[in-house]
Amino acid sequence: MERSKAESFTVYLKEKQRLERATAPATGGTAMSILAALAGGSHMALTELQSASGMSFADFAEAIQRLQNSGYLILSGDPGREVAELTRLGEDVAQLARPA
Repeated sequence: MERSKAESFTVYLKEKQRLERATAPATGGTAMSILAALAGGSHMALTELQSASGMSFADFAEAIQRLQNSGYLILSGDPGREVAELTRLGEDVAQLARPA
């Protein structure tokens, strides 16, 4: 029995998506991994925090912005020497993010 062209194309697309997911580079971390990294000491230099997170600069900057907007952390210090510090709410959430 011969498949219709639509069925064949659907099978092709599903396989293509599966292969793309299998070969896609893994991302280093998430906003939760940033919270988990801060949970141990509550504050860290942004350069060290990005390195610990394993995230790209763009992903890291976006995650930091989301965490600030959510009230989980604050930034202080001069440009290039900023330090991220957990708020009380951030500390509570970070405790949940820490591996058991």
